[in-house]
Amino acid sequence: MRKMILPAVIALSLGMSSMAMAYSSTTTDGTIKTIDAKACTITLTNKTTYHFAKKCDFSAFKVGETVAVTWHAFKKIDVATKMVAWTAPAPAKTMAKKG
Repeated sequence: MRKMILPAVIALSLGMSSMAMAYSSTTTDGTIKTIDAKACTITLTNKTTYHFAKKCDFSAFKVGETVAVTWHAFKKIDVATKMVAWTAPAPAKTMAKKG
């Protein structure tokens, strides 16, 4: 019994680490080049196509709009999980020296 516990623990830990790596997400900013609502895909100007779930709704987006796409790689497909309109960060306030 003891001889089987260590290999089982090692196999379980390796399996969990590969699952965690499979679901890591990346966020990419870009400008929409094409929208294909029928295929549920968005292509950005950097020529990357992101695939969304079948019941996608792109009515809030238009070609030429800058967006942030959250995605992960699945096999050879970039699967998008979220897309939002991109807004520029506020400029940092600088403190001027009085002197």
